[in-house]
Amino acid sequence: MIHNLSIVHVLLILAATVCISLAVWKQRQAHTTQLALFAPGLTALFIGAVLFLIQVSAGQPPWPFGIAAAIGFFIGAARGFMIGLTHDRYRPELFISPSAKLTFVGVAAAIGACVMLEVVGAYMSPELEKVRLWAALSAVVCAVAMLARALVLAVRLHRYG
Repeated sequence: MIHNLSIVHVLLILAATVCISLAVWKQRQAHTTQLALFAPGLTALFIGAVLFLIQVSAGQPPWPFGIAAAIGFFIGAARGFMIGLTHDRYRPELFISPSAKLTFVGVAAAIGACVMLEVVGAYMSPELEKVRLWAALSAVVCAVAMLARALVLAVRLHRYG
């Protein structure tokens, strides 16, 4: 342990790197698969869950994270319904606009920023405890929004398929 940093923080940095990489990779793809829909959201969920556990073990109440998850779910579901879905003769296809893809990359970058705030806050503890809490809450909102968007898109694809 170096100044309150542990292996958990290394795992968070690796997961944030994977999340951002998957979001950038997904932005460059013309067609989207089910795995590509859920992969960035699942890595973001891992980050959000770890940050949640860090904050709850530090004595924070869990109910603000429930509210953050509900907010993220509604944001992600609304984004999932806004994305256009076209149907050709054989299968439905998603046509995601470039601005929506960049927004998705921005959400992944926000999760990466939350991880960096957690690492800096753990290093300079205890002055930045509130920053760490808000970073964890923001990561939960972003992670649940990414997963809700993927879930709504998957349901819409199966409904038309």
